[in-house]
Amino acid sequence: MGRLILQMNVTLDGCCDHTQVIADEELHQYSVDMMDQSDGLLFGREIYQLMESAWPAIASSGAGPQFLVDFARKLDRKPKYVVSRTLDQVSWQNSFLLKGPVSEEVPQLMAEGKNLLVNGGPGLGSNLAQLGLVDEYHFLVQPIVAGRGPQLLGGIRDRLDLKLTGTIPFGSGVVLLRYTPAR
Repeated sequence: MGRLILQMNVTLDGCCDHTQVIADEELHQYSVDMMDQSDGLLFGREIYQLMESAWPAIASSGAGPQFLVDFARKLDRKPKYVVSRTLDQVSWQNSFLLKGPVSEEVPQLMAEGKNLLVNGGPGLGSNLAQLGLVDEYHFLVQPIVAGRGPQLLGGIRDRLDLKLTGTIPFGSGVVLLRYTPAR
């Protein structure tokens, strides 16, 4: 059975917005390392479309700092599973559309032994957490107070108890908090 790791950036006030993060070389290397440990990436529609609008061009052109090019190329090669009820197709290399219920599609991938890394937004993250499908949570806490924006796991309806399993401080002031469900 595969494992699912939910990786999310979050500000000190709980905001999960891609415009409110530090995106330096050290954090990109962490993401590359996490991709190396996974068999595929799982995205919701919004995050997929956001990533697809930028990273393939960087991967193919090689334009930009080398750490971003390396990240883009790694991302380009990885299988990407996209959860969406509204998309009819996905065009990014190695992308696969999952149109069925998350409660069926994701366990099926995990039953095939796939280790999945979710670079999720709060909607998909909340859904996966509520369904009990997350094996490990990686919260990259940004030293930023955003003041507004979508909230970390804001869609959770029931209490979710977690156990801290590790921390990693980064030079930028970002701190990775790793949790597992306290089952």
